[in-house]
Amino acid sequence: MSSSIGNIRWRIVCLLALSYAVLYITRSTMSIAGPVLMKDFGWSATEFGWVSTSFFIGYAVMMLPSGSLSDRFGGGRILILGTLFWSLLTFLTPFAGTIIIMMILRALVGMGQSVAMPGISALVAQWITKKESGVAQGFCLMGIPIATAFTMGASVGIMQVWGWQSIFYLYAFLGPIWVVAWLMFGKDKPEDHAKITPAEVAYIRAGQGASDIPGQAEEEITSKDIFASRSVWCAAISYFCSNYLFFLFLTWLPVYFSVGRGFSLSDSGIYTMFPYLAAVITYPLGGYLTDRAAEKFGQNIGRKLLPIVGLIAAGSLLIMGSSAENIGTAIAYISASNGFLCLTMGGFFSIPIVFSRKNAGKIVGFNGIWGTSAGVLAPIVTGLIIDMTGVYTYGLYLGAGVALVGAVVMLFGCQVKPLTAKH
Repeated sequence: MSSSIGNIRWRIVCLLALSYAVLYITRSTMSIAGPVLMKDFGWSATEFGWVSTSFFIGYAVMMLPSGSLSDRFGGGRILILGTLFWSLLTFLTPFAGTIIIMMILRALVGMGQSVAMPGISALVAQWITKKESGVAQGFCLMGIPIATAFTMGASVGIMQVWGWQSIFYLYAFLGPIWVVAWLMFGKDKPEDHAKITPAEVAYIRAGQGASDIPGQAEEEITSKDIFASRSVWCAAISYFCSNYLFFLFLTWLPVYFSVGRGFSLSDSGIYTMFPYLAAVITYPLGGYLTDRAAEKFGQNIGRKLLPIVGLIAAGSLLIMGSSAENIGTAIAYISASNGFLCLTMGGFFSIPIVFSRKNAGKIVGFNGIWGTSAGVLAPIVTGLIIDMTGVYTYGLYLGAGVALVGAVVMLFGCQVKPLTAKH
């Protein structure tokens, strides 16, 4: 991160981290309001699961198109349009009078937010060298736990004073504020930024092995080449497994502490903060360790190492946390579980850039379909398990098992190297 050539690329990373933060502040509103909504509307655990799942259905529908559009038109333009769209729908959410209307609104919010992951990854692919890609993705993703921890803590107080509707009204304005910041300080490509130095542009392009360097070209590959790769599919399936646990935490952790463990809404909001405070550290740490591992062991072993270790640790620690009777012990184990889970993301998000920088948005979009499918399944499957058994712990055990499967798939199924055309 030497300042001698300039650090505009890291300012862009900060803007992208802020985008994730704004996104997850609004996304977490439904989770933290869940216990109140279930009581006010008389929803069962399964019905709340369907409301949470409807968001991810909309998210999944637009994920791959968002990736292709980001690669073609630029991640910044797509992020602006998506952000303005989901901000409007977030503001309208409290006006839903029935569970069906609520599900439709949440699905539309999901469609708008689907642009974030592929759009940001396409921008990182443009702005960041390969050797810095893990660190950059880790810092971008650090916005997620910061935002989630803030939302879990602050939103309870806001709801207690002004009602659950207020958090949707308030947070809806954060998206347009980010859009203004991007229009002022962000660009889709380094070459388009008014304040970047020629030395930094040259450093970025040289560090990418980029097609933008005269006399060099990344091999042209087609969508057929991408989707014929076993490694692409196995990386996506492993990402699905990590996201199953991630969205299990995001949608059910406040309800687990409030209803499953019997704590007050304010206490559950505080307890839910701790897993995300752990993730504030492990998101960037995972990115840094992934880049260092890639330097030491090569792209294949280095990029896979943290996803494998992190998923094994996350699953094992969740089993221990779910079984712990003491609340302090349970929070410690569950926090560590989420911390190790988020340690994997620098690897997961830098692998597509190794596969193909020019198609990073499309590949991340494909991963996103799988990850979002986990977001569709985790809330509703967990709700069904709770309604059928009356035991919240069983839903957490399933999430732990899915994480362990993801480690096995990544270990044996994925080879992290540039994709080649099938002749």
